[in-house]
Amino acid sequence: MAEDKTAVHKISDLLGENRAANNAYLIIISAKTAATIGKMLKLDKGEFVMGRAPDTQLQVEDDGISRKHCKITMAPNGHFQLVDLGSTNGTFLNGIKVNVATLQDGDKIQIGANTVVKFSIQDQLEEQYQRSIYESATRDGLTRIFNKKYFLDTLRKEFAYCLRHRVPLSMVMLDIDHFKKINDTYGHPAGDYVLQKVAAKVAETVRQEDLFARYGGEEFALMLRESASEKSIRCAERCRRAVDGSEFVFNGTPIHVTISLGVATVLDSDFAQPEDLIAAADKYLYRAKKGGRNRVDAMELSGP
Repeated sequence: MAEDKTAVHKISDLLGENRAANNAYLIIISAKTAATIGKMLKLDKGEFVMGRAPDTQLQVEDDGISRKHCKITMAPNGHFQLVDLGSTNGTFLNGIKVNVATLQDGDKIQIGANTVVKFSIQDQLEEQYQRSIYESATRDGLTRIFNKKYFLDTLRKEFAYCLRHRVPLSMVMLDIDHFKKINDTYGHPAGDYVLQKVAAKVAETVRQEDLFARYGGEEFALMLRESASEKSIRCAERCRRAVDGSEFVFNGTPIHVTISLGVATVLDSDFAQPEDLIAAADKYLYRAKKGGRNRVDAMELSGP
């Protein structure tokens, strides 16, 4: 007697006819910035524009891509259409250059040499699964802020943009003062608690467009887009005060927690590589710790 088998090709097969309503997404499957691979972008009834311009829904820093390269719209019949916007190098659907085309589930759209997105129709469970994969690749497991790899990949892109357009970019490196002593005195679970709460306090202090990540151990990195020295120093000071003014209590035991911060800005010095910006911020972080901790140090404050 033949064995009865049920083929399950995707999570939604388990839900049958009662599964949640489907939604349309673009999933980045190839990109110049590796950390964005797997990112999901939800499509709605409005226009979704892709290109180099800052006001596009998917901004791609690539000289081979036009400022407004292509768009996706919903047609009156409910189908999604891909429309080229007169781009210089063309829009490709499954390897074929198109001007206007109706999208089908699984279609691949390529703009420029590096960027490929997949058009996908997904239900709620599939969406949650896809997002969990992306989150695990880009987020720190303990603090849930971005991880070092994602931070460095994004910094390289932002650094190149700032050099090309001569706009400021600031870096803040910070770490927790006497963190080893916290671990030794209160135990590693207390240390994890401190890391999580410091990350949360700083994350709620900075702007949404800034990028905050765990850089390693008790050290964190904060990238401030289009922020010159004075503005970035003020932001660093707000972060310092936010942590210093917070109560840290683990299992009923209060723990005194402070942070030290170093700030560097691209337009202040002739940095050739993003690593140079990190090294400069690290240098000022070291000065802040050497100068007594629980303080901010930067070029304007320290001098050359």
